[in-house]
Amino acid sequence: MNTCLSLFRSLALLALLLFATAACAQQTPATERTFQQYKAEAEKGDLDAMHKLGWAYEHGAGTNRNNAEAVRWYRKAAEAGHAISQEELGQAYLHGDGVAVDQKEAVKWLEMAALQGRGSAQFALAEYYGGDLRFVTTKYIEAYAWAHLFAKNQPKEAKGTRHETFLKSIDNQLVDKLMLADAQKRLTELEKLLAANMPAKKHDGGKK
Repeated sequence: MNTCLSLFRSLALLALLLFATAACAQQTPATERTFQQYKAEAEKGDLDAMHKLGWAYEHGAGTNRNNAEAVRWYRKAAEAGHAISQEELGQAYLHGDGVAVDQKEAVKWLEMAALQGRGSAQFALAEYYGGDLRFVTTKYIEAYAWAHLFAKNQPKEAKGTRHETFLKSIDNQLVDKLMLADAQKRLTELEKLLAANMPAKKHDGGKK
């Protein structure tokens, strides 16, 4: 009996140690220094640092995970025009990460990012509108326009299985020529908005 109890305690201790190791895996001295560096630069107004600080809070890199803090820093950068942070903030509202789900806010921020050339935000909007079409004309037009804007501006990515399948499914749901004409008109509008925004694009943040 004592042997079994001792074995149980040893296994429990081992499990606790493994959990603690996993929880601290991203909190090494190096990542903690990087986190502090991002924080110092973000507090001085550096938009890229604000985004990276938000990402660190979201993923627990160099600090504890804190979605509310992640959203707070994404918002600061997003409001100043940082495209990747706008996309992250839109996704947060779409999925309820650190904020309450708010589809209107999600679309607002995703559109800002998409019109600064963020292909992933363009496709996210296409999926959002195309996820539950049920032959709703207005949703179809938006889904078509964002999907084809993405395909035109991200031709390599558009050839991926997931993206290509989605584009085909959108095209296959065309009901008539009038709907196609309206969808293409919307696409033209988005292309003009994108072209107007691109020269002013200063803070896309690069890749994470």
